[in-house]
Amino acid sequence: MNTLDDWLRWQEHQFLTAIKLGLGRIHDVAERMDLLQLPVPVMTVGGTNGKGSTCAMLTRILMLQGYRVGTYTSPHLLRYNERIAVNAEPVSDAAICQAFAAIDHARDDIDLTYFEFGTLAAVYCFLQANVDVIVLEVGLGGRLDACNLWDADVAVITSIGIDHVDWLGSTREAIGREKAGIMRAGKPVVCGDPQPPAIIAAEAARIGAPLLQYGQDFTSAGIPQPALLGDVQRQNAACVVTALQQLAERLPVSAENIHQGLQSVSLMGRMQRVHEQPEVIVDVAHNPHAAKELAAWLKKNPLNGKTFAIFSILADKDIAGVVEIMSAVLDEWHVVSLSGNRALSSDALADKIKASGVQVPIYTYSDFQSAWNSVYLSAEKQARVVAFGSFLVVSGMLEILVPQRG
Repeated sequence: MNTLDDWLRWQEHQFLTAIKLGLGRIHDVAERMDLLQLPVPVMTVGGTNGKGSTCAMLTRILMLQGYRVGTYTSPHLLRYNERIAVNAEPVSDAAICQAFAAIDHARDDIDLTYFEFGTLAAVYCFLQANVDVIVLEVGLGGRLDACNLWDADVAVITSIGIDHVDWLGSTREAIGREKAGIMRAGKPVVCGDPQPPAIIAAEAARIGAPLLQYGQDFTSAGIPQPALLGDVQRQNAACVVTALQQLAERLPVSAENIHQGLQSVSLMGRMQRVHEQPEVIVDVAHNPHAAKELAAWLKKNPLNGKTFAIFSILADKDIAGVVEIMSAVLDEWHVVSLSGNRALSSDALADKIKASGVQVPIYTYSDFQSAWNSVYLSAEKQARVVAFGSFLVVSGMLEILVPQRG
């Protein structure tokens, strides 16, 4: 295989593209590659929402302090390379291809999922780049996620909401049990959920992980509003500061760099303003917890014109829950078909929106360009367009509205 696209296509067709939780496969391959014991601190970030923002803030602050930071996040929006970044810059195609080749050589007859390939590639790239610290964003759940192969020197659980119920369970207690799996005995865990399920504290006590709980052990008092939209970002920032304090002996960070890092952080696709007149906000809100944060921000920051939605979401999400929350702040719905086995047609999604009691106009499209063209023609300059739901919505709109580099 000669290109990154070749490798990714091969993984998608040759191996397990579906989610398959469990650490046995990736452990055996990592052991063969001598990747099990990492020579630098590891910060693992789990949670239903807020993981990406938390990783971005950690990365920015540590970079300003002069550390070389490896950050692994998922999914990507525009390019696969976004998942594996050194000092916030995606690594090269060549670096990822080299990592994939090393993994393929080591795995022998072990089948790996797409996500496991990526996770091993990230850690391989970080060691090749001689990073000082690794920040890992959990892909799904925690306990059996590939990122949980490595012991976190500090774990962060940002929030616990209902999502991925087919994999994690349908209650906050069941989901909390999975998130709690990233804790380690004797290692601090920072929980940013103000009212976490009881399993979080119980599991921390059971294994002897010092728990720092938002609202009890720390708050957002005195934390500046980060340069990310949304009131919840101060709460996320408080988790970031508290997590960094736990590693102060190994990774000291100045108050000035914390402040500067929060003030200068950026993150693609999370309440991101990408266009003016009309204002366009893109956000990956695809569950009720995230929709509440988005709706609250829209209510708190009204504009004079209409608010148009460009929306789509995967079939296995809580569509009714998201629609019920967002319908209070939207004047029109422009619904786009997605592709894939978890997707809905725009007509099927429009029917679900109507079934939720939405009375305002709903329009359907086969692609994002058509939806944008229609909205742009009808929106006044003082209007607002909110493109939200699946990551595919955000990536589709970014491809249209944000000029690409390279």
